[in-house]
Amino acid sequence: MVPPDRYVDAVLSLARCAADVANFCDHVEHNEAADRRWVIDAGTMLRRIACGLAQDESQDLRELYALRLRAIEKRNPTWTPDAFDGAGLAQQAVSWRDLQLVQAEHDRRYHPDVVGLAKFDQLRHCALHLSKLAGAAASIAQGVAEVDDFLTRRLPDLLLFGLKLATIMGERLPESALVASDERAFVSC
Repeated sequence: MVPPDRYVDAVLSLARCAADVANFCDHVEHNEAADRRWVIDAGTMLRRIACGLAQDESQDLRELYALRLRAIEKRNPTWTPDAFDGAGLAQQAVSWRDLQLVQAEHDRRYHPDVVGLAKFDQLRHCALHLSKLAGAAASIAQGVAEVDDFLTRRLPDLLLFGLKLATIMGERLPESALVASDERAFVSC
C-alpha cells in the first residue's frame, strides 16, 4: 500500500494543474496576458503524476488507460463491436505520440460535444475535470475513498487529460518510447 503522503503530494500537484488551466481561462476571458505554457506544463505534470502514481502502486498505466477508454466507449450510445477501438490501439501504442493520437480520435468519435467546442471552452471543461480529479485524490489522501476505484478510473483520467491538454494547445507529443521492452512502467514521463 502506498503511503497516504504520496497522495497528498499528488493532490497538491493536481490542484496546481487545475488552477493553472483555470487561471489561463480566466486571463483569456478578461483579455489579460496569458501564457500557453501554463496549460502545456499542466498537461506535462498530469502525465508525470499518472506515471508516478502508477509506478508507486505497481500498476500498468497503459493497460489502465486502455481499460478506461474501453469502459467509456462501450457506454456511449454510438458504440458497436465494429466501432473505433481506442482501448486496443492504446494497448499497442509504443510512443507518447501514439497515445496522443488515440486520445484525439477517441474524443472525436465519442465526445463530439466537447471536441466541437471552441478551444477556450474545451479548456474550461478540462479545468472542471481536473478539479474533480484533485478532489478524488484528496479523498484517497484523507482515507475516505477506495484506492481501487481511483486506480481504475481516476488514475487513467490523469493520463487522459494530460494527453488532451497537449492536443488542445497544439503540442505534438514526442515519438519517444513509452515503456522498456521488459517493463510495465513508462520510461519517460
